Amino acid sequence: MVQQAASQVTKKGLYINGAWVQEENQEFLESMNPATEYAVGYYAAATSAQVDHAVESAKSAFKLWKNTPLPERAQFLWKAAQVFEEKRVHLAQTMTKEMGKVLAESLGEVGVVVETCKYMAGEGRRLFGETVSSGASNRHIMMVREPVGVVACITPWNFPVALAGYKILAALISGNTVVWKPASEVALSARIFTEVFHEIGLPKGVLNLVTGAGSKVGAQLAEHKDVKVISFTGSTEVGIKLSETAAKTLKRVSLELGGKNAVIVLKDANLDLAAEAIVKSAFTTTGQRCTAASRVIVERDVKDKLLQMVVAITKKLKVGNGLESGVDLGPLINKQQLQTVEKYVTIAVQEGAVIECGGKRLSSEQGYFYEPTVLSNVKKGDAVAQDEIFGPVLAFIEVDHFEEAIEVNNDTVYGLSTSLFTNSLHYANRGAKEIESGLVYINNGTSNAELGVAFGGTKHSGNGHREVSHHAFDVMTEWKSIYTTY
Repeated sequence: MVQQAASQVTKKGLYINGAWVQEENQEFLESMNPATEYAVGYYAAATSAQVDHAVESAKSAFKLWKNTPLPERAQFLWKAAQVFEEKRVHLAQTMTKEMGKVLAESLGEVGVVVETCKYMAGEGRRLFGETVSSGASNRHIMMVREPVGVVACITPWNFPVALAGYKILAALISGNTVVWKPASEVALSARIFTEVFHEIGLPKGVLNLVTGAGSKVGAQLAEHKDVKVISFTGSTEVGIKLSETAAKTLKRVSLELGGKNAVIVLKDANLDLAAEAIVKSAFTTTGQRCTAASRVIVERDVKDKLLQMVVAITKKLKVGNGLESGVDLGPLINKQQLQTVEKYVTIAVQEGAVIECGGKRLSSEQGYFYEPTVLSNVKKGDAVAQDEIFGPVLAFIEVDHFEEAIEVNNDTVYGLSTSLFTNSLHYANRGAKEIESGLVYINNGTSNAELGVAFGGTKHSGNGHREVSHHAFDVMTEWKSIYTTY
């Protein structure tokens, strides 16, 4: 496949108040393909004035949008679903070029956006309020949901449009307006996403796109007095900083953060089922997802057999450019992430881990490729068992019994997703109760979330809010209690 030169790609600015805009001396930065290390295209670096303009436009549009009937708002989402379907291949190819995941995954991600448009359009009809019986005979009391105002959506690069869709669509259907700051690595994908809403005629200012460094653009949104909600997905460290900044203006903050997810395998489990799920959970998206499995906590009696099965499946995985057929794993997002993975594998070996397969950078002249890696003899306190690596590294930890497995699983600062494989109804129910995670899967992998089910983590994996379902409205709306005396 011929790589299109970045110089041949049209430079497009920021999307503010219903138009693509740029300043006379607008700075443009390159979006790089991690598989080739070539530029895919250019994106604009927003200035402080442009960020202010975007927020001002969203604030102005809010007055009209919040009073637009819900069925009418829903129609925009239905139209968007159709256009996303039409742009599915183009958008998927752009995502793969920008962040490296295999094309099949990118196509699936666009499908998630299509279904999220439809789901949130339907949820618009179910933004129910409540009525409450009054203590007075001549009083009627009702509680209604109302939109909050300008929502700043700050999204990561690993799921360029799906995670953005969860936030943006929930904000729009509930009557809020949006300023979106995507990760710079996937700014071109964000542009296509935004173009869809321009094409369907979304009113000016309802959705605005500002690109640039998170330390500048994201920080300014967090500080802005007219931004009422920050919805962020990314690292725990950045989430904490955003919370600290937002607290100064009493903003609502919804955080979906990191994880150190585990697959617990008991000795009575179906090992064939577990092995397949472990490999898929660990290495899909090259391990660069918040719900990726990075630990296998297995009872000693079946450890050797399960390890052998997982290694055999892992060795069959093909690493390469995500646009090529037959590829199972693409590259890591950038050189820095590649170096992080290399560092943690080195530390793991120093701490006593054994490399069962992988363990090194793929020998090629270009691209940030790292072999899918399985480590054994890992202890629960090792760095590779505690820190979020965000790469294709899987650590096996042996335990003697169920109780120890639960203890090891819960012994991290994170609490996003955990899987438990067992044929025992007793242990399945105990695990569901005792596992400290926002998501618990019994006999399934750690990355199997479905639309309409509350998604989010506990401890340092989030701050208690949820996405992907109607529970997102707990952030995107606020309650008004109305007393009528007659």
